[in-house]
Amino acid sequence: MKKILYISIILIVTSCSEFLEPKSQTEYVPRDINALSELLIGDAYLDPNNQSASAFGYNEILTDDWACTVENCVNSNNESRYAKYKAIYAWHPDMFKISNEFGVYYNTWKTFYKYILGCNAVLDYLDNVEGSDEEKSYVKGQALALRAFYYFNLVNLYGEPYSYNKKAFGVPLKLNSNLDINYPSRATVEEVYIQIVKDLNEAEESFSSLPKSKQFIKDGRITMPMIQLMQARVALFVEDFDRVIQYGNKVITDWGFKLLDLNSFTSTSAQPYYNFTSYSNPEAIWLFGSSIDMYKFTTEYLYKIPTSTSQTRRMFNASQSLLSSFEASDLRKNNYILKESTSVSNYVPAGKLPVGTTYLALSTEFGRAFRLSEAYLMLAEAYYMKNRPEDAVTLLEELRINRFLKSSGTNYKVPAGSESGIALYNFIKSERRREMCFEGLRWYDMRRWGMESFSREWKEEGVVVATFTMEKNDPAYTLPIPYDVIDLNPNLVQNKLSTAKY
Repeated sequence: MKKILYISIILIVTSCSEFLEPKSQTEYVPRDINALSELLIGDAYLDPNNQSASAFGYNEILTDDWACTVENCVNSNNESRYAKYKAIYAWHPDMFKISNEFGVYYNTWKTFYKYILGCNAVLDYLDNVEGSDEEKSYVKGQALALRAFYYFNLVNLYGEPYSYNKKAFGVPLKLNSNLDINYPSRATVEEVYIQIVKDLNEAEESFSSLPKSKQFIKDGRITMPMIQLMQARVALFVEDFDRVIQYGNKVITDWGFKLLDLNSFTSTSAQPYYNFTSYSNPEAIWLFGSSIDMYKFTTEYLYKIPTSTSQTRRMFNASQSLLSSFEASDLRKNNYILKESTSVSNYVPAGKLPVGTTYLALSTEFGRAFRLSEAYLMLAEAYYMKNRPEDAVTLLEELRINRFLKSSGTNYKVPAGSESGIALYNFIKSERRREMCFEGLRWYDMRRWGMESFSREWKEEGVVVATFTMEKNDPAYTLPIPYDVIDLNPNLVQNKLSTAKY
C-alpha cells in the first residue's frame, strides 16, 4: 500500500529528510526501517540539544517545593520581573495568556502533541517499509512507549486526577498521523489511561521479542526497564497496586541496577554535583529531555541592592518546607538540590541536572533520568496499600542507607512510630518528596494524593505582599487548556477554572 503521509509540520525541522523520498514539498514516503528509525529520533524523542522544546517547565513551579527568594531584593529594576511570573506562581486561570504578554509562556500542550505526531507517523508506516521483524519490533516498541509517556504527562497536566474523577475530560486521543480538518474532542481521563496501558502493553510485547542484549541499550532510546517502570508508574496512578508490585520488582531485580551510595561522591570545583543523567549512574534506566527545559523559570534574577544592579539573586528558591524535611545526616539536600552559585548558598528549585563549574545547567546533555529509586518508592507505597508494612519499611531502609552519612549510624532507619499505619503512609509520601524532588513528579503526586490545601507567600521588594492558597480539590490543580489551543479547536471544552487568587 502506497500511503502518503502529510507530515510537513514534522519534517520542516527534522534532520532525517535524506532518508525520505520526496513526492512534493510536503509529501514523503519512507522507504525502509532505517528511515523510520531516523524519523523516530528526529521527531518522537525529546532531543537534549533542542533548547526550544518546552515540555516540563510547569511540573515544578506550581508545587510546594517552590518559594520566593529568601533574600530581601529591593531595586526598581525588579518590578517587571514580578509581573512576569506572578500569574504562574498564583495558579491564575489566565496564567498562559498573562505570561505570554511577558514572553514566558510555554505551550507544553503543543510540544507533547508534536512528538505524539512523530510517534504516530512511525507507527502508520511501520507495516509498509522494508526491514526485519526484529528491526520493526524495536522501532514499534519505542514509538508506543514514547506515545504512552507523552499522554501520561498530558493527562496529568490538563485532566483531573484519575483517583478524583476518571470520568472527567482528559485530552484528545490522536492515534494516527493524518492531518485532516476534523477537530478532535477530549477523551475522558479513564479513556486516556486505557490507551496508555494499551500502548505500554504492546511496547512491552515488542521488546519481549527482541534479544535480551537489545532490550537495554544505554544510548537514550527506550529500554525494556523504562517500559516496566512506566507500567509501574501508571499502575500507581490508577491504584492498581498488584501491578505496581509486579513491575516494580521487575525493574529492581531483572536488570542489574544498583542504588547509588551518595557517600561515594565527593564534590569538586570541576564536578560540583554528581551527574545523575548519565549512564555511568548505576540507577539510570532511561535518559531524556533537555536540561534547559527542566531548568525553566529557575534562572530569573532579581537585583538585590537599590543603588546597584551588579548584585543579583535568583527570584525563586527551594521552599523551606522541602529543605527542612531533610535530616542533618541526609546527603540528598546538598547533592540533589543545586545552589545558586559557588558563592551564594541559597538553594535553587532545581536539581539532579548536569551542571558546570558555575552551577548552570549544561545545554547539550540529557536533562532527566528515570531512576531505580522511583521503583523502590512505588513498591513501598504499593506494599503499604496491600497491608504489607514490613516490606515497605525494608525497601525504604534499603534506599535510605545509601542516602545517609555512613558515620550517622542508624539514622537511615524509618523512625520509631512511623513503621505502620497512617504514620508510615505519611512517611512514604515525605520520603518520595525528598528522593524525587525536582524530577517532574511532585505536582502529579500532590494531585493523586488528594489535592490538599497549601499556601505560598509572594514577595515584592523584599516584603511578603500576598499569600496565595490552593484550596482542597481546587480546580487550579488542573491546568486550563491553553487559550491558543482553544482558539484553534472549537470542539475542545475548557476545564473548570479556579477563581483568581489576586
